Amino acid sequence: MPKRSAAHEEAPPALIVPENFIQATRDSGYKTLGSALAELIDNAFEAQATMVSVAIGTFSEAETYDIQVVVSDNGRGMDGNTLAHALQFGWSSRFNQRNGHGRYGMGLPNSSLSHAGRVEVYSARRGKTPASVFLDVDDVASGRSTGILSPESISRSAFRELSPFGFGTVVVWRKCDRLYGRRLGPLCRRLRTELGRLFRYQLWAGKRITVNGEAVLPFDPLFERGESNLRGAQAYGPELSFEIRLQKSTSIVCVRFTELPVEHWHSFSNQEKNSYGISKNAGVSIVRAGREIDQGWFFMGRKRKENYDDWWRCEVRFEPQLDELFGVTHTKQEIHPTDTLLEVVVPDMERIGRELNALARKAFVAVKKRTVRRESEKIAERHDNLIEPPQSSRLDRVLSRPLTRRRGRIPGLEYRIKLQRLDSDCLYQPQLNDSELTVLLNEAHPFIRRIHSEKKGTLDVNIELMILAAARAEVTLANHKQTRAWREQFRQSWSNILTTYLT
Repeated sequence: MPKRSAAHEEAPPALIVPENFIQATRDSGYKTLGSALAELIDNAFEAQATMVSVAIGTFSEAETYDIQVVVSDNGRGMDGNTLAHALQFGWSSRFNQRNGHGRYGMGLPNSSLSHAGRVEVYSARRGKTPASVFLDVDDVASGRSTGILSPESISRSAFRELSPFGFGTVVVWRKCDRLYGRRLGPLCRRLRTELGRLFRYQLWAGKRITVNGEAVLPFDPLFERGESNLRGAQAYGPELSFEIRLQKSTSIVCVRFTELPVEHWHSFSNQEKNSYGISKNAGVSIVRAGREIDQGWFFMGRKRKENYDDWWRCEVRFEPQLDELFGVTHTKQEIHPTDTLLEVVVPDMERIGRELNALARKAFVAVKKRTVRRESEKIAERHDNLIEPPQSSRLDRVLSRPLTRRRGRIPGLEYRIKLQRLDSDCLYQPQLNDSELTVLLNEAHPFIRRIHSEKKGTLDVNIELMILAAARAEVTLANHKQTRAWREQFRQSWSNILTTYLT
C-alpha cells in the first residue's frame, strides 16, 4: 500500500468558498419578486399559518436609501434548532420529504439573497422568548464573517414592532438593491396579481395574504372562478387522470381544460385582452402541491402555439412525489418534463389542444358572419384620412413615416358603433384603442330607447355620422389636458338637455 504524502495529510479543501459563493448565489434565477416571495409564503403555510403579510417600503436616513421587504406570518414559529439553521444553505428539517412544498433547504436563503443584500429572520413561538438570526452578503464577501451566528434573544415588544400578529415568523429583507429604481405602486399591484395566481388554491381554501395592507385576491388563469379577473370560461370535457406508477406507490396527474367564450369576449379591445390576461397567455398552468410553479406551452407535442390558442386554457396538477418526472427545479418555478412523463400525457393533451383550437377558429368565423358593418362606419373610415389624427393613438406615429396604402387608401381610424348600457347618463362614450375608435351608445338613454321602439333599433345613417363626428372631435382633442374636463362636462350636459327635450 503506497504511503500517503504530506499533502494528503492536510485537511481537504472546503466544499465552497464562502466569500465567492455568497455573491454567486444571488443570481440563482428567480424570475420575479413574486416567485422569490413565494418561497417564504410556502414556508409560512407549512408552519400552519393562516395569514401572511407582505410589506414593501422605502427607508432613508442621512444619505442612506433602502427598500425593505418584510414578510410576517401567524404560524407556529421556529424552535431554537430550526432558527439556528434557517439561513444555512441545504439544511432542512424536511429534507427530500414529499409531503409538503419544500425539499432541499434552499428556499429561504436563496430567494432572500436573490433580492436583498441582508436577510434577518425573527421567530416567536407561543409562550417562548423571540429570537433572531441574520445573514449579510457584505460581511461574508469581505471575510468579516464565515458563518451564521447563533440566534440572539429579543424582547417581545421588539418582536411586536415587526410582526402584526405578535407571534410566528418575520423575514426582513434589507439592502434590496435588486429593487432600486422600481416604482412601488405598480410593483405591488403586479405582485398582488402574481401571488393571487400562484396561491389561488390556498386563497380559495381560506388562507389570507396581504401586500401593503391590501388583500391578495385569487386569480384563476382558467377564467372559471377568479375573484380578481374575468369569469365565464366553461370546462371542456371531464377532468383527465393519469396514474403514474412509482417504485413503492402510485401518484395521479390531473388535467383539465377550459374554453373561453369567444362570442362574449371577442369584442374586447387589444388593451383589454392584455389587461385581462387573455392575449399572449395561451398554455398550461402547472400546479404542484396546490401551488402554481410554472406556466407555458407544455405537453402539446407537435402542435405549435397559434393566436386561436389564446381562447382555451389548461391546468396540470401533481404532487411532489412526481418531482423527478416533471423535472422541478430547486427554486420551484420551472419544470423540465422527462420523456417518460411526455409519453404518458402528450397524446391526449395534444389531441384536446387541437380540438379546442379548431373550436376557437369556428367561433370566430361565426362571429364574423354575424357582424354586419354599418354604412356610417364605412363612410367615416373612407374619409378619416382627411382628418387630423388623434395624438393619443399610434396613428400619428404611423403617419410620421413614409405613407403606405392599406386596402388601397392612406390609413386612418377604423370605426365601430356598439350598443351598451353605460354607467353615466351620457348618450355616447368614445373609446380609442390604437387605430380603432369605438363609440358606445347608451342603451339606457331616452333617445336610444325611442329609436328602439319606433325604428326597431336602427338609427338613420346621418344621425350615426353626427354622433361619430362628435366622438371623433373629442378624441382629436384628447391630448389637450385643459379641454379634457370641459369635453366630458359638455358631453354630459348635452346628453341631459337632449333627455329633457325628449321627456
